[in-house]
Amino acid sequence: MKNLKVDTVVIIGINTNTCDLCTAFETVNLGFKLIVISDCVASAYGEDLHVFALQNIARCLGWVLTIPEFEEKLKFGYKAGGTK
Repeated sequence: MKNLKVDTVVIIGINTNTCDLCTAFETVNLGFKLIVISDCVASAYGEDLHVFALQNIARCLGWVLTIPEFEEKLKFGYKAGGTK
């Protein structure tokens, strides 16, 4: 992906507290910027673990945005890691 000049990974999918969280850590460990679309992820293990994972990602790893927030950032040429 770096050869293609990709610098940001956007995560959607299930399970927020397992697969998505693991992917988020790997994304950051590999040197990419991270965005998780909060209304496009879910957990089969309960709302509490879903919220925990999103908070963990937001506090430690990258951006957690809703679809409308993500679309708004794209309109203005937003770069992950830049200003909100």
